[in-house]
Amino acid sequence: MLPGQGYKPANRGGQKTIKRARRAMLVASTLLSLLVPVAQAQVPTPDRDPFYAVPSGIDGLANGTILDSRRIQAVSVGVPMPGNAWQVKYKTLDNLGRATATVTTVMVPDAAWHGAGSRPLVSYQTAEDGADTKCSSSYALRAGVQALGTDADSESIVMRLALDRGWAVAAPDYEGPDSQFLGVKPAGIAPSAPLALWGYSGGALASAWAAQLQPSLAPELRLAGVALGGVVADLKATFLAFNGGPAGGAVPMALSGLDRSYPDMNILQYLNAAGRQTVAASAHDCIADGIVRHPFWNIASYESRPDVIDDPGLTASLTKISPAAMSLAPTGPLYMYTSQTDEFAPFGPALRLAARYCAAGVTVDQVNDPPTDHVAELAVGGPGALTYLADRFAGKAPPSTCPPG
Repeated sequence: MLPGQGYKPANRGGQKTIKRARRAMLVASTLLSLLVPVAQAQVPTPDRDPFYAVPSGIDGLANGTILDSRRIQAVSVGVPMPGNAWQVKYKTLDNLGRATATVTTVMVPDAAWHGAGSRPLVSYQTAEDGADTKCSSSYALRAGVQALGTDADSESIVMRLALDRGWAVAAPDYEGPDSQFLGVKPAGIAPSAPLALWGYSGGALASAWAAQLQPSLAPELRLAGVALGGVVADLKATFLAFNGGPAGGAVPMALSGLDRSYPDMNILQYLNAAGRQTVAASAHDCIADGIVRHPFWNIASYESRPDVIDDPGLTASLTKISPAAMSLAPTGPLYMYTSQTDEFAPFGPALRLAARYCAAGVTVDQVNDPPTDHVAELAVGGPGALTYLADRFAGKAPPSTCPPG
């Protein structure tokens, strides 16, 4: 029996839904590719762009202080987004509590907002899935065709759908350089704007972290809703899902990122010399780079000792940063959409996360979409997330699939 027994997620749609979604995605991608400009000015990667540099002397500034901003032309697969856009650099902290800076892209549609109240704002976390700033959403949204193949570029189509609804969208580079975006006056976003978080895959992981930390780090914000799709609820389970398969090259890339972000984990101790060399060589990979360069990568060939994946220390480290095992919970209502056969974001941990949120008193609407793969679920589940957030912005009561009591 699956984890989360007694929990009754909704099962909506069918094979026709999947076929329609895939057909729509194919048609949209084809049309967009035909519209891509023949020539586009070269956009420097963040490591070569002075705008991204972390200024000195920012330790004493309040987190969220805006350090710089600039107007940009945001694009989706090379096609201009329907509105105005800015990149905003602000002060924040890294995982070790050190002062640093990162960038958020803020987009406001040209169309006037005709709904009730202020224009809503959706913070959309892309699946950066990379160990380098070239994998960030801010670079993809500005560089367009130069960033083809990154998750941020493909997910820009989802952000366009949100803009078409009249919502403002903020896309943060949440992995940092190595939110006080409401303060961007030209954007005209009201302080009272309804706020939602949305993310898919690795972006759902970031969104879950943000939603869980929001009550303690930004209690002044009120989340109208949170949407998590293809959620990576258990990092070890996802690690095992990639390991040894066609997309196995994502593993050394991920280990490189973990080693940089969480040096106390001492990730490299679990690898032999060849494994450490592969991780070092993956330090500037986005997920597509790693998959192409290291297909079928399996930690069993690179471990420092047998069965290292089950080492208690490694398991504890991965569990510590997995939403399913954390004790914190969001305060706003939550929508989760998952495929029962997702090959990279296993179904069981997603159900455990939903059950944990329910037990904490969160209003959860868990939708189990028909069997499909991880990439297709982005298209299959996206329309439901849009509808869910639209209903929250309209003030409708959130549905719940949590067990009574």
